[in-house]
Amino acid sequence: MRNWRGAALLVALLSRPAFHGGTGGEAMPFLKIDAGARAAALGGSYCASGDDALSVFYNPAGSSMAMRKEAAFSHSEWLQGIRHEVLAYVQPLSRTATVFSGANLLLSGEMDQLNAAGVRTGTFDSRDAVFLSGISGSLGRGIYGGAAVKALYQKADAESAYSWAGDLGLLMLHGKYRYGLSAANIGGKLELGSTSFDLPLILRAGAARLIREQFWVMADVVKNGAGDATLGTGAEAEFELNREESFFIRAGYRNGRSANAGSGFSCGGGLHNKDLRLDYAFSPYGDLGTTHRFTLSFTFGKKRSEFPLKAYSSDYMVPDKDVPLSKRKEKAEEKRKNTLREFSW
Repeated sequence: MRNWRGAALLVALLSRPAFHGGTGGEAMPFLKIDAGARAAALGGSYCASGDDALSVFYNPAGSSMAMRKEAAFSHSEWLQGIRHEVLAYVQPLSRTATVFSGANLLLSGEMDQLNAAGVRTGTFDSRDAVFLSGISGSLGRGIYGGAAVKALYQKADAESAYSWAGDLGLLMLHGKYRYGLSAANIGGKLELGSTSFDLPLILRAGAARLIREQFWVMADVVKNGAGDATLGTGAEAEFELNREESFFIRAGYRNGRSANAGSGFSCGGGLHNKDLRLDYAFSPYGDLGTTHRFTLSFTFGKKRSEFPLKAYSSDYMVPDKDVPLSKRKEKAEEKRKNTLREFSW
């Protein structure tokens, strides 16, 4: 048996929800929890840097970076036995279009049911679920757009509620820079009994920069519903083990945590080869304990052809993650030398 108070405290401290007169406040605060180990290790700064299947939960335009089909599963254990499970799938349709789908689940397991006097009267379970599907594609000149429709479901004891919402996102590539904008949970309310709950509108603006083909630095400004805006920053380093495998080290920080919910620091790592990727993130939450996240991703199928369009400048090209780090460095050095020769004329 697990006490629901611990779970409620966790969500309250992490999301800092606001309550408004005449409504039940914000629904489903778990939507603010990071989806995936890589994003969590990078302080949640994934609006511009996200380029895998799980990026659809931060910026639907990020799915445009997929070169092949990709399926990802993420698992994390929270306080009081709460489990957070995330699934995502992306599939390139053509040289410029991509479809995707995903599921985001928060499962409490069995918890104690208490009456007004605090006496245990039985047990119940609660669950929150979001299912989304969408499409992304090139808008031209290094700009990519994405949109998703999502169905939301919440159940607590014998009561349940449903709602619909939408996500929109933009991603711009220019040289070694990426810029992202997204809005999540647009529209919709949850009606639970006679109480109306607003969905948290999450607005993100992010930037990322690639350094020497090996290091990424990134930052996101996030406005979570009625709460204050927060800043997340992250850094990632890639080290080639051989022509087929690379190891990643990541660290991040996000401000805005409540006093008892930790410093906001996170870290992690990953092991990637051409087809399989395993990522891990460690996030301490002060008095609440720590969270361990694991993500397993598979890429498969034929590579997207002629992507991006041949007419595009290389400044707008999508990096091919299947190419080994050493080969990417060779190409970057060749491009630099060619540029110097052009200027020498």
